[in-house]
Amino acid sequence: MALAHELLSLQGGPSCDYYLALAQTYLLKEDFSKSEECLCEAIKLDYMNPNVWAQKGHLCYLKGDLGEAKECYERTVSFVVDAAEMHFVYLRLGSIYLEEKELEEMAEAEDALAEANALNNNNAEVWAYLALVCLQVSGQPASYFSLKPHTVGWVLSATVHEPEKHLVDLSGKNRLRTVFRGKH
Repeated sequence: MALAHELLSLQGGPSCDYYLALAQTYLLKEDFSKSEECLCEAIKLDYMNPNVWAQKGHLCYLKGDLGEAKECYERTVSFVVDAAEMHFVYLRLGSIYLEEKELEEMAEAEDALAEANALNNNNAEVWAYLALVCLQVSGQPASYFSLKPHTVGWVLSATVHEPEKHLVDLSGKNRLRTVFRGKH
């Protein structure tokens, strides 16, 4: 009850924070249409709220609309005040740039991922994306790293230096996971 009271505006109606919290709840339940409705209401109440635009970016990202997600994340980054979870904004923005695979976008991907790394340098996903950017920009032929496109994602077999270890990208909700498997 206290949370509901806190989220109401002084004018007596729901506040931007109310709609944002409701949108996050629907997003966690994977009810994307209701989440989008709440975000539209939140945007009407506070168009300059970076948290709303970050949440809209997350929604678009999960729906697979990477173009719209990219626009929302770029808008979030452009605000003077940061959103509450800038780490995820930079991580997903870097991921989108990386998927686009345009060389000029690679520099932006590296910048976004470096910023995400600065916010949390213990996240293996960020480090894996940064490594992938370096591989794609390094000019080394893909065969040097045994890089092969796969229907699920990219499989990078690091056979040159340590043949017993493999770096595997599993696409899906978590765009990149690193899995090291040693032969014992």
